Amino acid sequence: MSLIGSDRPARVEVRKTESGYSLFRDGVPFFVKGAAGYEHVRELSEAGGNSLRTWGMDQTEKALPEIRRYGLSLCAGLWMVPPRQGFDYSDAAARSAQLEEIKKQVLWLASEPSLLVWGVGNELELGVSKVSPEVWKAVEEVASFIKEVDPLRPVMTVLASVDEAALQCIEALCPSVDFVSFNSYGDLELVQSKLDTIGWTRPYLVTEWGANGHWEVRQTAWGAEIEPTSTEKAAQVRRRYQRLNGSHGQCLGSYIFLWGNKQERTPTWYGLFDQEGRATESVDAISSLWSLKGEAGACPQISSLRLASKEVTESVTVKAGDWVEAECELARGRFVSESARWSIACESEDKKMGGDREAVSEEIETRFEELGEGRVCFAAPLAGGCYRLYVELRSGDRWVATANFPFWVEG
Repeated sequence: MSLIGSDRPARVEVRKTESGYSLFRDGVPFFVKGAAGYEHVRELSEAGGNSLRTWGMDQTEKALPEIRRYGLSLCAGLWMVPPRQGFDYSDAAARSAQLEEIKKQVLWLASEPSLLVWGVGNELELGVSKVSPEVWKAVEEVASFIKEVDPLRPVMTVLASVDEAALQCIEALCPSVDFVSFNSYGDLELVQSKLDTIGWTRPYLVTEWGANGHWEVRQTAWGAEIEPTSTEKAAQVRRRYQRLNGSHGQCLGSYIFLWGNKQERTPTWYGLFDQEGRATESVDAISSLWSLKGEAGACPQISSLRLASKEVTESVTVKAGDWVEAECELARGRFVSESARWSIACESEDKKMGGDREAVSEEIETRFEELGEGRVCFAAPLAGGCYRLYVELRSGDRWVATANFPFWVEG
């Protein structure tokens, strides 16, 4: 059923209520149950979501036909090049050129009925020691223009975390920004307490959240981040959403990350889907939380992945060319060899910040020999260095479970 009742733009407001703050859409309370991405819009609707967040107009253009088709709302990202990528906001000409391009995007989208909120910039404070006031002045220029052409929908900007200095700058320099939103992962449950500590009482959205980020996990002895399995990620999603949803009055809702697939540290860390569109257990988990219905329970669950009879936290080292055994145990489902894909890839050498585009690591041609249910052996790569063993367990065309194991080869 469509959530959009007409072909005219809706009036979206932030109101103070007895229980806190809430978004209202044409006078009706609207708590955001959203996902960040631009793919799998039908699946988002079927999961019980009501909103999709994009980061830039290229993604919005791709997603908009499906957003309209399935009656979802849109959190429209307006991309501003972050300072960490070399953009100089003190360069008046560069800033003006960026503003003019964004103005075109705003004018194109301002009459869109599905539009819920404008998102001006994303994590502009990330990766620099000190953010120039010119950055926030540029945000205000965009926000002010939006207010001129679209008085019906609120404007926000997005921070990578609760940053008191950035919040103070936004408060002082961005009067046209209605609220500030945050991207938060392992520290999601601390967002409200951090805001309470600094005395920030305005409403906010959580515009990215999910399982632990790569900066929040244990590492091997040589510094490779240890990725949670898809089963562990789903458990983190369940716990964090239950703490986030309705736990206080300032949060207007949230967008789970990433409703799609991407390379960031690994090809499996952040995407809730694989490249063929199969969903991980986290999709089942969030669908149940949104819809208040039971989980389908059809996705395999991985209890452990071991290499040379050791756990991933043991910083496993093997010798070049040696035969090594690996074993994947399931907590739910049966290990079917025909549905499993084992592979080895080099550790990423293109590690970026803030989700910036990364190159996919080279996969190593390797022959795996089956040793029994969930057990294989393979010859370690001949070149020394850091690698990852990956396993994907597919359940038909609908579900996939993933795990990987970083290991070191002595050349």
